[in-house]
Amino acid sequence: MADKSTKDLTLKQLLAPKYWFTWIVMGITYLISFLPWQAKQTLGKYLGLLVYKLARKRRHICDVNFKICYPEMNAQERESLTKAHFISAGKGLLETFDAWYQPASKLLPRVEFDSQYVVDKALEAGRGCILISGHFSPLDLCGTLIASHLDLHPIYKRQNSPVFNWVMEHQRKKVYSKTIERSDMREVLKSLKQNKPVWYAVDQDYGRKHSVFAPFFGRKCATISHIGRIAKMTKAPVLLLDYGRTKTGYTYRFSEVPDYPTDDDVINATIINQLMEKAIENKKEQYLWSHRRFKTPVNHGDPSPYDTM
Repeated sequence: MADKSTKDLTLKQLLAPKYWFTWIVMGITYLISFLPWQAKQTLGKYLGLLVYKLARKRRHICDVNFKICYPEMNAQERESLTKAHFISAGKGLLETFDAWYQPASKLLPRVEFDSQYVVDKALEAGRGCILISGHFSPLDLCGTLIASHLDLHPIYKRQNSPVFNWVMEHQRKKVYSKTIERSDMREVLKSLKQNKPVWYAVDQDYGRKHSVFAPFFGRKCATISHIGRIAKMTKAPVLLLDYGRTKTGYTYRFSEVPDYPTDDDVINATIINQLMEKAIENKKEQYLWSHRRFKTPVNHGDPSPYDTM
């Protein structure tokens, strides 16, 4: 949780000397965003390899996740996929700054998108729609590109760095007509009532209080339970947003989620996890494997699988 939100700190306060280093870093990222696309992909690759060498804890988290989700993989295969994940994450970090600082029009020629009709059909009832997706490394950039076609309202989490958070929120205001902090359910309902698509990334562990346990790659994990409840309450249709990076650019697709929601929170969560599994399958390295997806044990007091190094 952020120590203070941008509502608490003004820009004048954020210019205090203790924040100068962060501002310098943000200035460097701004300049990098003007590099050609292929140059940024190459730079992101080497940035990812550097982090791979240094981030021992995150490598361990990836390895544990692969042991759980792909038990058939040997150690060499897990190591190779971990390295590919960090390369993708390095590219994704630079793509985030593209999303913040560069106009989407520069990258639209690199986009494959042919499913606008799915969203248009979902919005015909006037109840908005709920877009669900996973966390893949080009998330911020693909969100910006999608916003060129669609007035979507993304759900977000405030960041720990006040400067980083201020820049993020300030730049996203140029892209989205509205962003919603993840705890603000009133704004979610208001957006759906206004017939807007609300975008949730649904694949992270937010703890026992906000979750039910449903299988993900065969192992039960804490999965958010309120998506089905919102859909049932508002009758807003739910769509899967599948997006990713290709060799030459980006692709994203919308598809209907049939027979959703049900009256059972666990079945709803299971459907969501199955959709995430399918989305991951053809671009494994782009998924956020360095997140502790299985950190909340099913039984109180059971050890976390990530505790051993």
